[in-house]
Amino acid sequence: MKIVASCLLALCALIGPTQAQAQVADGGRFHVAGFGRVAWQPDLFELAFDVATQAEDASGARERHLSAVAAARRIVEARQTALSERSEDAPRLRIRDGGGYRFDTRFVLRVRGAEALMSLQQQLAEAGVAEFEVRPLSERLPEYGDRARRLALQDAKRKAELLAVEMRWTLLGATAVTFQDERPWWLPQTPVARQYGARAYNYAAEAPAQSGEVTSQVDVEYAYRR
Repeated sequence: MKIVASCLLALCALIGPTQAQAQVADGGRFHVAGFGRVAWQPDLFELAFDVATQAEDASGARERHLSAVAAARRIVEARQTALSERSEDAPRLRIRDGGGYRFDTRFVLRVRGAEALMSLQQQLAEAGVAEFEVRPLSERLPEYGDRARRLALQDAKRKAELLAVEMRWTLLGATAVTFQDERPWWLPQTPVARQYGARAYNYAAEAPAQSGEVTSQVDVEYAYRR
């Protein structure tokens, strides 16, 4: 601390008392936090499921699995127009504790529309798939993310203008912008209290949680003149 204080004293001496006082009197900079949130309804769904077969011998498990996977592929391919993406993992062989062998193959699909999602799950269930994992998404998430960032910037500007009026300052404009708490746009963000420096913003307290939300936080530095 003594070293820092000495450095500051030396800097003030170089600037000169008159110049330093003029800088303080003329103006300066301050930071404000802005927040934006956009709620959306899902129009795209990530559907994941496993095709699993088992038998007492490895050869029998393999044959049953190839047949089951082929049936699942036919169902998926018949719905190709409703899919935006699809992937299929390599088969995994497992030796069961109680004896016998088990094969698993995991499918992950991106399905457009709730009706297509339900129909696809029904057909797969009839073919022997036992469990499904569904995650709601939207094809417009990049757009929603940009909208949340614009709302965060607008919120920061509103706060800066309000502060300038109260303090009788002339706002000169933003000099630096830093977005905080950024996440990949394809991940829905659950509204929770997020820590922002020394401040916390409780999204859940402002409005109830929606099916999906995109949120953004921004720190904006503004310059002003007295």
